[in-house]
Amino acid sequence: MSGQGAVLSEFVRTSGPLSGPALHHLALACAAAVARLHARGNVGLRLSHENIALGAHGQVLIGWQPGATAGSAAEDMRAWADLVLFAGTGRADGDPAVLPPALGLAVRQCRQPDPTARPRAADVLRVLLGQSVAAAVASVDGLLAS
Repeated sequence: MSGQGAVLSEFVRTSGPLSGPALHHLALACAAAVARLHARGNVGLRLSHENIALGAHGQVLIGWQPGATAGSAAEDMRAWADLVLFAGTGRADGDPAVLPPALGLAVRQCRQPDPTARPRAADVLRVLLGQSVAAAVASVDGLLAS
């Protein structure tokens, strides 16, 4: 991802963890990308702090190749949670309690040991957009359009 921006792992190593709007933007952008890919049947994304870059203008760039890996949507959500936790704490084993409340809750739920108990990407996206999961019934594309 060189030339496109700073790889997240390098950025956090040199500048420290993300916080506030920057962390929320990263979490939201990655959740939206995962939700869109899952809606199209793509899973096994292998998100990590090594294949996410922060662009010069604040954009989040995800290095992913269709069909590159096998996996499940639940594994993708665990990887999303691990990515956000690293971005917000600078550690892979950081404490989700230091994250903003809604983000911390989403991370904890996506890191549950039982993969069947993890929320879907669209559900996480709804929470990050400030909607309750129970009340949110719009499609992923509809949510992103608002």
